Amino acid sequence: MQPVKAVMRELKPRAKVLAVAGLDPSGGAGLAADVRTFMALGVYCAPVVAAITSQDTKGVYRVEAVGGELLRAQLEAVLADLRPGWAKVGVLYSPDNMEVVASLLGGAGVKMVLDPVLSAGTGQPLVGPGGLKALRERLLPEAFIITPNAKEAARLSGLKVRDAEDARRAAKALADLGPEGVIVKGGHIAGDQVVDILYYDGGFYEFRRPRVGPDAHGSGCVFSSALTALLALGRPVLAAVEEAGDLAAGAIRWALSVGSGRPVANPGFRLINEAERYAVLREVEEAVKALLSEPGLAYFVPEVGAQLAMALPMPTGPGDVAAVDGRMVRTMDGVRAVGPVRFGASDHMARVVLTAMRHDPSVRAALNLAYRPSLLEALGEMGLKLASFDRRREPPDVAAVEGASLPWGVEEAIRASGGAVPDVIYDLGGHGKEAMIRILGRSAHEVVEKAVRAIRIVRAPGQPI
Repeated sequence: MQPVKAVMRELKPRAKVLAVAGLDPSGGAGLAADVRTFMALGVYCAPVVAAITSQDTKGVYRVEAVGGELLRAQLEAVLADLRPGWAKVGVLYSPDNMEVVASLLGGAGVKMVLDPVLSAGTGQPLVGPGGLKALRERLLPEAFIITPNAKEAARLSGLKVRDAEDARRAAKALADLGPEGVIVKGGHIAGDQVVDILYYDGGFYEFRRPRVGPDAHGSGCVFSSALTALLALGRPVLAAVEEAGDLAAGAIRWALSVGSGRPVANPGFRLINEAERYAVLREVEEAVKALLSEPGLAYFVPEVGAQLAMALPMPTGPGDVAAVDGRMVRTMDGVRAVGPVRFGASDHMARVVLTAMRHDPSVRAALNLAYRPSLLEALGEMGLKLASFDRRREPPDVAAVEGASLPWGVEEAIRASGGAVPDVIYDLGGHGKEAMIRILGRSAHEVVEKAVRAIRIVRAPGQPI
């Protein structure tokens, strides 16, 4: 048998990258965010300190650049030993440090993703005297791709950036300074959607996604680090930009409240979800098996079929919700699942779960059953909180959007419950819509246990159905 040490020496990371940025002692941005992001994507990161800050989640109070010779020594050591092919570059603060990074990385053939951070999210400057000029003249020409937000793009290009068209002009102007690609991030541009503009290889590309909430501390670092990692892994530029944006959006959606200021972007949500993926699949499979074994279930299965769904702990969309492919349907022999449990199998029930989780992240599962007054009464007798919505009150603009009806209905029921997610949400149907009862809970097993208990109450001797 091969010795353990020999086996370990053969292990190699999928990719090695360099991160050159500032140190944030609160752990939210800079190198701390970079390392967490690279780890979430399975990439090894060598962190090189270029500046030290005094900051917390409320603001930056002091910045000092690491001396140019010390920065050079760090970079030379890492470049000689690890030989990374890509580097994410953030806050360098001083013109001297910008010169060191430009000359060393350029000379070593390391491709650079530059996040030209000019100020903290709370407004404090992160570029010292002469830094803006050095950034434009030394770093931008050496970068493969740069990732300014709208404010940074405006300062670097000298153009106003108020909308997507302005972002296009600024991106082209910045590309003329040397980088092969420019992404102007749209988080600081008003609108219901965030629109990131990429100029690359002579063309413009837009990446749109819903605005997930207030920006989180370190979200820009997460985006640029994720982009660097994905490019180092060999992803094509367009695919890497889109995936990095999705990761950053999820990191904002599941930001951590660690202090009394802004929440901290959380790229680790991806690791947690991946760790839980198999467990969620097994949980739904076992819960479905328990539900299908319950005598008398068929009477409570809707005409459209029953569905059981459960989300990962930090979902980013319907693809992170496991459900029965094809639903559970009535047959001559009872009720059966049409297909296996898989992620992304149900858009409708996923929207119910995802809407509930926006109000209470612990409510991760839901089951729909046919509306039966006796079943609703039994659920009430169990002490569960019931709430409903009236489809007749659905606004026309909501009804006109595919997939918007159920999120609207769930929101209505939650409002009727005083802002808390109820245990049961029901409606009496409408034109082309079957009346339905939806049971919610923290897990697929919990939801099925509630349903089975209610079914047995209804079907007890002497109880009407």
